[in-house]
Amino acid sequence: MAAAGCVEVSLGFESGSLAVLREMGKRFTPQDVREVSNRLADHSIRRMGFLLLGGPGESRETVEESLAFADSLQLDSLRITVGIRIYPGTKLAERAVAEGVVAPEDDLLLPRFYLAPGLEPWIHDRVEALRSLP
Repeated sequence: MAAAGCVEVSLGFESGSLAVLREMGKRFTPQDVREVSNRLADHSIRRMGFLLLGGPGESRETVEESLAFADSLQLDSLRITVGIRIYPGTKLAERAVAEGVVAPEDDLLLPRFYLAPGLEPWIHDRVEALRSLP
């Protein structure tokens, strides 16, 4: 990739917690992400990471695990999103209906977001605190 002129890659690894990745149906592990990130860094390719915090199975502990994981990658930049958009016809939509987050008749083409119970307002404060770090 570097030989072809690639200078930056976005890594949508969503979480640094294996348990949360499994809950989201992801088929990769934090170690897989680390290996790819290291290969990119070895070839001087900038790395931007994406975290999706607050999904199914998320807790304060898994949020902290994800933040520590992202920090350990020494990325060039990191984008954090709190809450996961609920799309119609998905397992997340089924879960959101079952948990009472949305009603079965809600029009999910209008953005609605899932946030694991018990994380508000803590998660917003935690992410906001990261913005003030150098």
